[in-house]
Amino acid sequence: MRKGTLLNGPLTALVGDLGHSDKIMIVDAGWPIPADLRLDLCLTHGIPRLTQVFATVAQELSIERVIIDAEMQNHGPEVHSEVLRIIAAAGQDQGEAITIDHEPHDTFKHHARSVKGIVRSGECIPYCNLVIVAGLAFTPRDRRP
Repeated sequence: MRKGTLLNGPLTALVGDLGHSDKIMIVDAGWPIPADLRLDLCLTHGIPRLTQVFATVAQELSIERVIIDAEMQNHGPEVHSEVLRIIAAAGQDQGEAITIDHEPHDTFKHHARSVKGIVRSGECIPYCNLVIVAGLAFTPRDRRP
């Protein structure tokens, strides 16, 4: 058994397979997901929360950019605030700021065509969706052997 933060095998495999600029989505319970991209973590209404899934992934992955469904600000302002907090903490942990973009829902939906996987949370607040763009986790020059 892994002793790291992320224990879900399929999600661990998805995160481990990401290279620089690859994308994954974490979405609410209502997002339509093609079977070949679907990683379903939804247990029941609100479990797990989108922010719980995102916080766990953020501890395991170098993140370059997060694209947030702009409607999240109106429909789930408390989720949006927590997402921004997670991004700030992850940027601090990795030593560089993470770019944040908000895209209108109609534009945001198009990312589903170019992601390596779509993770369905139990979030039941509409428009609580985000895309994570993987960054680089190279060892800084001053810490190389």
